[in-house]
Amino acid sequence: MTARKASTNHKNQIFEQARQLMRMQGYNRTSIADIAQGCGLSKASIYHHISEKKDLVGIAMRDVKKFFKENCFDLIDDKQLPSSKKIDLLFTTLGQYLAEYHGGCLVHNLVHELVDSQPEFLNLFQDYFSMWLDAITHIFQKSYAPETARTLAEDMVAQIGGAIMMDRLYRTDKYLQRVKTLMISYVAEKEKEAATA
Repeated sequence: MTARKASTNHKNQIFEQARQLMRMQGYNRTSIADIAQGCGLSKASIYHHISEKKDLVGIAMRDVKKFFKENCFDLIDDKQLPSSKKIDLLFTTLGQYLAEYHGGCLVHNLVHELVDSQPEFLNLFQDYFSMWLDAITHIFQKSYAPETARTLAEDMVAQIGGAIMMDRLYRTDKYLQRVKTLMISYVAEKEKEAATA
């Protein structure tokens, strides 16, 4: 294995270990020593890839945004895809993301922990949720006026966040399924009105 490939492998391992630890025990309780131990590396090896611990939040957020963009949000822009299929894609992708790791949603966990104590992350979190708002607004704009579509998107993003917490608390997926059903009903209602007009 070349030195460059080994370095890339270490970097990926470090970032994956950091994401998992931050998801399970939070940012403040995750130390560079914890990450190094989990990877079987030295702390110096960690600092070869980051300048400070705060970099890990930015990297984690970048990776989560990339996951949803590539697996969901870019596809939602397809004008040929029916709204119900876009909603299904949204919740299927979210389900895959949540099932991949123990500890719930990394982003929601970080927001709850850091939004007040470390406001320098505020824009990072807002950018992430703006992607969600834009995607859901896009879905609703086919059936609703732009302002109404945006308001519905804001309501749905808030309900998705609450549903993620409730599903985790009660070890179920029924709350996210209810939000999905609600979104589909909003779209179906308007499509039915348009068909009978």
